[in-house]
Amino acid sequence: MKKIYIIAFLLLPAMQVVSQSNIGLRVGFLGTQTRVAEYTRPETTDYLLDHVTLNKLAASLHVALSADLALGKNFSLSTAFHYERKGLSKVSYVDSANYVWEVSAYQHYVGLSMMIQYNLRFRDSKFGMIFATGPKFDFAVGTPNQGALYSGKYRKFFMPFSRYNEVDLSWGAEVGGTYSLGPGDFILRLTYLYGLSDVLEDAYIIGRSQSVGLSIGYAIRLGGKR
Repeated sequence: MKKIYIIAFLLLPAMQVVSQSNIGLRVGFLGTQTRVAEYTRPETTDYLLDHVTLNKLAASLHVALSADLALGKNFSLSTAFHYERKGLSKVSYVDSANYVWEVSAYQHYVGLSMMIQYNLRFRDSKFGMIFATGPKFDFAVGTPNQGALYSGKYRKFFMPFSRYNEVDLSWGAEVGGTYSLGPGDFILRLTYLYGLSDVLEDAYIIGRSQSVGLSIGYAIRLGGKR
């Protein structure tokens, strides 16, 4: 992030003030890795993580309706109501006969992000840049995933990694480029999300997510042209 701020500082002389409310739609890709750790259970010293293999990477479509509210010189409150999918793409267990049992452990989320955004535009140009940071709240929706519904004899190996808490809190940072066209702007965003909450329900297993996303969208300016 330090490099991003240095670049923004060097570009300031070539920029002009821009702050305007807008509404828009964005679509993109989100890749998530869930870091998993396990505590010792009171009744045993055995760890479930010693018996399962986790595919911790999950890919998802990211769709969001956005609304930015101008806060004054160069700043705006950037909000978005979004849908995405996170979780573990696969949980695997090998039984005594070397047969591999596998389940998916995705979770669907809808949520809201609220970021403070800094807006810059190159003088006499349609191009600009944005920098934003702030919290993101995700709420689990839909039916439980395949792992959470698994009822076979190896249920204890899958369930702890497949049941998700209802709320996932993250802190996000975004950098992007804008291009003015017609009544609005095309916006390309690169997003990084750092998970602040434990996403798994099991008392002895903790999961925290980290995500990287890329999206493109179009936002219509409100209140006239820049």
